[in-house]
Formats: sequence, C-alpha cells, structure tokens
Amino acid sequence: MAGQKLDEPYTRIANEILEEVARRKFNGTQHSILLIVWRYTYGFNRKSHELSVTFLAEAIQSDPKGVKRELNRLLERKVLKITKVAHGNRSRMISFNKYFSQWLEGEKPPPKKAKSSGGQSSPSLGANPPLLVGDSSPPKKERKKNIKKEEIDMKIPPGKQAYADTVFLTPEQYEKLCADFGKKRVDDTIEALDEWQTNKKPSQHKKDHNKTLRVWIKKDLERNPISKAQKKQQEMNILNQFYEEGAAREANGNGELLGDDQNRLSLL
Repeated sequence: MAGQKLDEPYTRIANEILEEVARRKFNGTQHSILLIVWRYTYGFNRKSHELSVTFLAEAIQSDPKGVKRELNRLLERKVLKITKVAHGNRSRMISFNKYFSQWLEGEKPPPKKAKSSGGQSSPSLGANPPLLVGDSSPPKKERKKNIKKEEIDMKIPPGKQAYADTVFLTPEQYEKLCADFGKKRVDDTIEALDEWQTNKKPSQHKKDHNKTLRVWIKKDLERNPISKAQKKQQEMNILNQFYEEGAAREANGNGELLGDDQNRLSLL
C-alpha cells in the first residue's frame, strides 16, 4: 500500500488535543463522532459545520438512536458545542470545544462507603459534587434524572407514529409530506424539529407537527427557491459532459480528447 503524500488533503489536530482525548473516558461511539466532527470542521479549515444525526450515523456506520444519545452526552460534557440551532430542514451547527479545561467529566461510579470509626463522618463529595466555576447547570445526576423524566412523559398521540423521538405523524401525513416535498427534505426537517424540541420542555413542543413541518419546509424553499432546480441542472450538465467526452475519445480512437478542454466542467 502506497504511503500518503504530503500534498494530499489532511486534518490538522493539535497534539495537546489528541493527548487529552486519549486520557478522557470516551466510549467508541463518542470517539468516532469526534473524528467525524474534526474531519468536517478542521479538515475543511472551518470551526463549525452542519452535522445532523443521520449524517453522523451514516459516516460511522452506526445506529442513529445510539449516535444521538452519545452526541447529546458530548454536548452535555461541553466537548462539542452548538453554534447555531436547527431550523427548518437545516440541522444545527456543531463545533469542537478545543478548550478542554471546560470539559465536564463523564459519569463516575459511586464512591465506596467509608467504614465507621465511631466519630462523626464528614459529608462525601461524591454525593453532591461541586459545580465547576462559571457553570450554572445542575449536578450531573440531577440533570440525568430530569432528562429521563421528560422521556417518560413523552407519549405518542393516538393514531400517530413516532418518526423521531419527539415528532409524531400519521402514516398518511408522512406520505403526503414526502409526495409534496420529497422524502429526503421531509426526513431532514423531521430531524431538525426533533433536535429543536429536544432542547425544550415538553410543554413548549409544537402541537401540530404536520403543520409545523410544512411551514418550515415552505419557509426554507422561499429562502432557496431555485436550489433544487439548480442541483438537477448541474447533475444533467455533468452527465452530458461525461457522454460528450466518451464520444470524443471513441471518435479519436486513442482514448484522448480532441481540442482544448479547459472550459469543461470538472467531473464529480
């Protein structure tokens, strides 16, 4: 296998960050998510990027529910940050927090009970861990308890199905949305709505998910009215160029193009 050339694309990561990540107790899925976040941020010389759960799950070949759970844990621990919330069919923008002194540790096993020596024992720090300076969030155990309670309170309305953890539609509503706007756009918008509602209390969730999805998709189409048509035209141009170049090589007989091809579109 040939070695990689220095002029080929690569992702620059500071050695100090690599060493710190190696020391922290990240599981396999969390490590994989970090690698993909680095690849699509630092790998493109940018600080943040639009990274949906579906995209991350496909990139690391893992179950979307598991990826969503571990992604939320990385966000809770402040290893990753949300730089822009999801809206319409636009996923939230995510960035890596390079200031590892701000990271919160993962859950630790409860400390062993100290044997009684007959005297008055001091309170255990493990029972109520102190908050970090500047951190106004509740202790990790309390935050985890609140999240579980909200999940228990989340009930699927009669006649509807869960198309995400917090998004419910009837099969007919979903099929009609896909027929009107395309399955990919609908699925992306469902994921964006789910991400938005995940950060809200259940009482703040949208009441009519079908209507909300339609409004978000239409607003996005108004902001980008010709994006879909342009994409289709670009694909057709590339295909036409491919066939033209193939015909030119066949006509030339030696597999080489005739004339100057500097103005041709680059093939994807």
